[in-house]
Amino acid sequence: MDLGHLKNLMNLGHLNLPKLRIDRNPNVDDFATKLYRQYSDYINHEDKGKEIVEQLEKDSRVQALEDRMISRGFGSSQFQIQDLAMWYSWAINEFGPEIAEKNLNTFLESEMVAVVNALWILGVELKSSIALDNGIEIVPIDEMPDSRQKNDFEKIEFNSLGCRQLKPKAAITIKSKVLKSSPCDTFEIPEKDMPFMESGRLLNDVSLLLNAVEGVSCTPFCSESYTLPDMPFGMFAGGGGGYRRHDIIGRQFSKLSVSSLNEINTLLTSFNKLSPQKKEQISRVLSRLSQAKRREQIEDKILDLAIALEMVLLENNKDQLSLTFRLRGSWLIGKNYEERKMVNSQLKEIYNFRSQVAHNGVLKGDERKIKKIRDDFPEYSNLAEKIIAQVIHQSNPDWSKMILGGA
Repeated sequence: MDLGHLKNLMNLGHLNLPKLRIDRNPNVDDFATKLYRQYSDYINHEDKGKEIVEQLEKDSRVQALEDRMISRGFGSSQFQIQDLAMWYSWAINEFGPEIAEKNLNTFLESEMVAVVNALWILGVELKSSIALDNGIEIVPIDEMPDSRQKNDFEKIEFNSLGCRQLKPKAAITIKSKVLKSSPCDTFEIPEKDMPFMESGRLLNDVSLLLNAVEGVSCTPFCSESYTLPDMPFGMFAGGGGGYRRHDIIGRQFSKLSVSSLNEINTLLTSFNKLSPQKKEQISRVLSRLSQAKRREQIEDKILDLAIALEMVLLENNKDQLSLTFRLRGSWLIGKNYEERKMVNSQLKEIYNFRSQVAHNGVLKGDERKIKKIRDDFPEYSNLAEKIIAQVIHQSNPDWSKMILGGA
């Protein structure tokens, strides 16, 4: 057997070191710890590793980074030549010396470096990445950069009660550039980093808008940023994001496919045209709709769903609420008499159920009737998705003109 084939079988790299990969076993060291252990030993105890450190120490571009902070998007860390040497050793082992040197030189000679701004989300899973407009992608977990978060999220773990811990299976990402380094005594966000900070808002907008897609419930879980694996400092850069807190999480996951691409893009385009005040309102509507989908109790689901619809259908209304609720919704999305009649009937049911819960705390009827309401909820939710999406596209519907047949 030739040495090349033997290396492939053993998953060895160009330095004859194992190519480490994410381990889903919850009882072993995480990915980052194993990386640090392997390459710290290499640069401190192997002759070739020591040579890499000495080579970097003599480079004037590396010397210029001493006593500076290296950005990773969210947060930064003080430059350490050992971290750069560990990444360079890893890159040589992973890609070969030529590619590793090329990427190192690109980094050292650049003022700005590329990072991945990522928003990990709950409730969504997909087989392959979906590329949206504006460079945004919805990415399954196995296509995300190797990191401590990815390692943790891919582990199947249970709490003390035997319930599986809920973890993200996808993220919304966008590549952006940040200032590579800054003085250690600087605490303000550099002006050149503002596009990166703004890109985080776009990711949050997409996570909300996904709730207007049929059957999808999306909850932002945590924000993180990653330096690209093939550029310093890669997995050796650490982390610096933050987790979101929610009153209601939910446990269901919905499948998202590339067939939803056009729908998501048009929603995002229409949403970006809204005024800041309208965006704030729609964001709250979508958050309430998402919460309705995530809840377990049917009474809570109905109440949240109705509130979301009231926020868009009863805006600036002083007329009879139930009638306006039905008329506006049916004329907004009903294309003909039959469709408007059906929408009117469903909205009447939703409003009646909402009134029962709001005034009595419970739904009226026997167990069979309650079961039917629970079974019909996906239809009610789908109706709400269509209505809210249409309001996003129309921005400020002229209700009087629409109902009187002028539109």
